[in-house]
Amino acid sequence: MLPTPDPADIVRRVAAGVSRLIADDLAPDEQEHLLDALAGLYGERTDVRHPFAPLGDQPLRTRAELRQHFAGSAGRAAGVRSFAPTNMVVHRTVDPEVVVAEFSYSGSADRGDFAVPCVFVVRVRDGRIVESRDYGDHIGFARAFGQLESLARALTDATVRAPAEPTETQLSRGLALRMHVAFNALDLPAVDEIFAADFYSHPLRSRGPDMVKERWLAMRTAAPDLRTEVVDLIAEDDRAVIRSRLTNDTGELIEVIRVADGRIAELWGARTGPVAA
Repeated sequence: MLPTPDPADIVRRVAAGVSRLIADDLAPDEQEHLLDALAGLYGERTDVRHPFAPLGDQPLRTRAELRQHFAGSAGRAAGVRSFAPTNMVVHRTVDPEVVVAEFSYSGSADRGDFAVPCVFVVRVRDGRIVESRDYGDHIGFARAFGQLESLARALTDATVRAPAEPTETQLSRGLALRMHVAFNALDLPAVDEIFAADFYSHPLRSRGPDMVKERWLAMRTAAPDLRTEVVDLIAEDDRAVIRSRLTNDTGELIEVIRVADGRIAELWGARTGPVAA
C-alpha cells in the first residue's frame, strides 16, 4: 500500500507545476500532460478560491474547472525568463488535514526581477486538495508581467469580471490532445476525466471509460513501446479530427471525437496501413 502523500509536498508540487506552465516553453503534449498532473492533485469536488482576485473571486468547484484555470496561466507571462516558488515555509495546524504555506513566486522578466508574496491555506484529504484559499498579490503579478494597464482597463469595464471560458472548439482540441497524452503515458486515472460516463466507441461498439482502460492496457501489453504522435488536428465546435502516427511504424490512426459536457462522448476511428518512408 502506497503512503498517503504529505500535504506540504502536494502544495510544493502545485507551486512548481504552475511555475513551469508560466515560464517554460512546453510542447503541446508536455503542457497537456502537466495540466493533467496539476489537476490530479485536486479532488473531483473542490472549493478553491482566490479572495484577493481584483476582478472578483470565482470559486473553482471541480477538478475540471481547476484544469481550465491552470490552462489559462500557460504561457501567460510574456517576457518572463524565470519564475519559481522560493522560500516556502509550510505550517502545520491542529487540523491534520490543513496546512498554511507561505512563499514567494520569484523570477526575472523584461521589467526586472520580482518577488510576489503568496499565502495558501490548504485542506488535503485522501491525498488530494479539496479546499484552498490562495492569497496572492495580484497587483504585484500584474506589475511584474507588465499587465497593470490592462488590469486597470478591466477594473473600469463593468462587463469584465473573470477570464473567458474556453470556447467549445478549444475544449474539443484540448480533449483530443489529452486523450493521446494519456494513452502515451498510460495514465488510466485520466481516462475518467477525459471520457464521459456513457462514452461510446463506434469502432469497438462498446461503452464507458472502463472499456477504454481495458483497450489501452491490452494494446500496451501487446506492444509496450507503442505510442502515438499527433500529426494533424482540426477542431470545430464540439468535434475534432485527429491524424496520428503509430510509433511502431504499423500505420496511422484517423479519429473523430464528439465532445459533450466537457468530456469525449463519442469516437469514430479507422487505422491505415504502414506509412511509406
